[in-house]
Amino acid sequence: MTADRASSSPRPYDVWDISDWAVMSQEARGLDPKDWVVPPDQVALPGQAHWWLFKPIKTASYRRYDDWAEKLSAEFAGLLDLPSARVELARGEVDEGIVSGNVTPDGWSMESGDVELSEFDGYLSCATDDRPRNRVGHNLKNIASVLDGCSGPPGSSCENWSASEVFAGYLVFDAWVANTDRHAINWGVLTCDEDGRQALAASFDHGSALASGTQDERLASTTVEDYAHRGFAGRFEDGARMALVDLALESVRRTGGRAELWLERLAAIEPAAIEGVVADVPAMSEVRRRFLCSLLLINQRRLAS
Repeated sequence: MTADRASSSPRPYDVWDISDWAVMSQEARGLDPKDWVVPPDQVALPGQAHWWLFKPIKTASYRRYDDWAEKLSAEFAGLLDLPSARVELARGEVDEGIVSGNVTPDGWSMESGDVELSEFDGYLSCATDDRPRNRVGHNLKNIASVLDGCSGPPGSSCENWSASEVFAGYLVFDAWVANTDRHAINWGVLTCDEDGRQALAASFDHGSALASGTQDERLASTTVEDYAHRGFAGRFEDGARMALVDLALESVRRTGGRAELWLERLAAIEPAAIEGVVADVPAMSEVRRRFLCSLLLINQRRLAS
């Protein structure tokens, strides 16, 4: 993809050619190597809001589908009008994957939820190599305390909401797309460099959603309803056996206010809209397409009950 194409709005599901993009920095957070990249004609631009994080496809003994999960999740977030990083499928010189837009606007800095929660007695950080099995301290009460006085993501349709109202939407979204990896490094708090006001960062890093680690052969022999009910909130305190749906509904209940709107917006999404998003991913098998559409419809109904 040329630099001009990067600044326009391409047709969804195009695969961007980023083979000539410049690497600006390495991302220190996370276990896998990732680079911040920009098109050649944007290297000299000030700030970092125009940077994109390139995340190659994960492969071990099999191919994971984190790239499709990231792209689809961004599109589904759009259906909810939920603040989320823009994601495009991408191809570099060697690797394929995705590029994810920077969620830190120019003039702001971001700290992860893990850093923000570190002030709480007993909190167990997930930033170490030896990540705790039970994420003690990563709970709705502490998160609400961290977000107290913060607004929604700057520049989004929710920027005048409270951060807690928006975060409840993130959990509704996670339950819908079966994102089991909302640990404390996968959300952040922004601070304005000029006046110190704080805001929740847009949602990002949804590569563990939508059965991304499950191969087609396994999907073909799995009952979608059973799979949906195995979506647990293991990245939260005592969440190993708590359903993502239950966590989301509890967050909405505790938060009140505009948090209820996320459930209303989700309930209004038609099956055809879901099918249309999934249909445009290149090379996806029919087995996976049918499974994902069924999973999303089941979780939509569970959140409405």
